[in-house]
Order: sequence, then C-alpha cells, then structure tokens
Amino acid sequence: MPKIEDWLTEARLTKLTGWRREGRSEEEIAEEMGISARALARWKKRSEVIRRALEVDPEAVDFQVENALLRKALGYESVEKRVEVSAKGERKEVETTKQVGPDMSAISLWLKKRKGDKWGDGAAGPKPENNLLHLLDEEGGEADTDAIPELQSPAAADADLVAAE
Repeated sequence: MPKIEDWLTEARLTKLTGWRREGRSEEEIAEEMGISARALARWKKRSEVIRRALEVDPEAVDFQVENALLRKALGYESVEKRVEVSAKGERKEVETTKQVGPDMSAISLWLKKRKGDKWGDGAAGPKPENNLLHLLDEEGGEADTDAIPELQSPAAADADLVAAE
C-alpha cells in the first residue's frame, strides 16, 4: 500500500492536480492512487500540500483559461516595476506601463471555437460555396489540382517551372 511520502513528490502532486482538474472525484483519485477514500481524507488532514493539490476547481480553471485567452485576444496593458539604483546609491522604484497588442493566434482560436459556422475552417461543417477544391471535387470525383498552379504543392510547382524552361 502506498505511503503519503510517496505522493509528496512534484510529479505525483502534479498528477493529483491534473486528475482533479479533469473533474475526477476524490473517490476516483483515491482509487488511482491505490488507497481508500478514507485514507485520502486522512492524508488531506495531515498534509497541506496534498490538500492544496486537490483543491483545484475544474470549472474555475476553465473560466481562468477562457479569461486569459480573451485578454490575450484583445490585448492588454502590463505594468512593470523595477528598482533603479543611482551612482550615489539611492534607490528609486520605477513603473513602466507597456501595451501588449492583440495576439492573432488567440483571436483565431476564439473565433473558430465560438463562431465556427462563420470563422471555422470548414472541417466540422459544410464547406463554403466558394471553396474551389470542393467545387472541383463535385465535378469529377477526385479533385485534380495539378493543373492549377496556385493549388499545387511548392515542389510540384517548382518541377513544372523547371520542365517549362
């Protein structure tokens, strides 16, 4: 049977937090650990580290991540504080406000997940009417993109260019 000391390593505490973040109950976590639910309750009383590892609220974490993604997508201000020491040894705290611009990857992810019908890549739903590959596919089964330079792979386009010369 495992001992509490076995679960006080960083790797094992990370597992506990991860299982809790996945939404597993303490009974399920105890089973994964190879102990009873009562033993886990005793361990939580004995060890603040284990108790904190299991305090994760999966729903709260989801909201935190969503808020961080939104903040990154919209851009934000960041205040940096540093201490400068003059030649005379005088210490002065200096604050600098920096603007962090919107992140295109965060914007793209947000729009694809929240408004997939309008901003998605078409993988989950119907393809847009103006999708050339879709139209070619409907014409004759397999889409023949070799004749269209813009749709060729770079290697095939280079080979065609060399052959034409």
